[in-house]
Amino acid sequence: MVALVEVLRFVNLLAAALVAGGQVYVYRVVMPVKRSFDTRTSVQVHSAMLGHQTDHYMKPAGIVSGLTALAIMALGISGMYPMPPISIALTGIGFLGTLGVALLSRYFNVPTNAMMLNWSLENIPENYSEIRARWDLVHTFRVTCGVTAFVFYLLAMLLARYD
Repeated sequence: MVALVEVLRFVNLLAAALVAGGQVYVYRVVMPVKRSFDTRTSVQVHSAMLGHQTDHYMKPAGIVSGLTALAIMALGISGMYPMPPISIALTGIGFLGTLGVALLSRYFNVPTNAMMLNWSLENIPENYSEIRARWDLVHTFRVTCGVTAFVFYLLAMLLARYD
C-alpha cells in the first residue's frame, strides 16, 4: 500500500507542478508581452499562445492532479492507509486549489479564448482591452489557485508518514 500512495503522491505533484508551472509562465511572460503590443498583435499573441493548444496537457494534468488528490484522501480517510490527519487536510486544501483552477478556467478564461479564436483581426471589438484585463485578472486568480494546490500537495506529502 505504501508504494501505491507514493506513486499517487508523485503523480499528484507532477501534474500539479505542470499546471502551476504553465500558469506562472503565462503570468510572468505571456501576459506582460501581450500587454506591450498594439491591439492587433496582442490578439494574435493571445490566440496563438493561449488558445486551445495548451489545453492538450493542462486539462489532463489538472484532472489527474484532482483525481489523485481524491484517491489519496480516500485512502487516508478510509483507514486503508494510515496517514496523519494534517496530511489529509493539506491534500484537501490542495484539491480546493485544483478545483479553483478548473472552475475559473471553465467559466471564464476558456470561453474568452474560444470567443477570440472567432475574431477577425480586421474587426477586433473596441472593448478588447477590457476583455484582456478581465482575462488577465482571472488568470491571476488561477495562478494563485494552481500554486496553492502545488504547495499544499507538497506539504501534505512531506508531512505524511510511510510506516
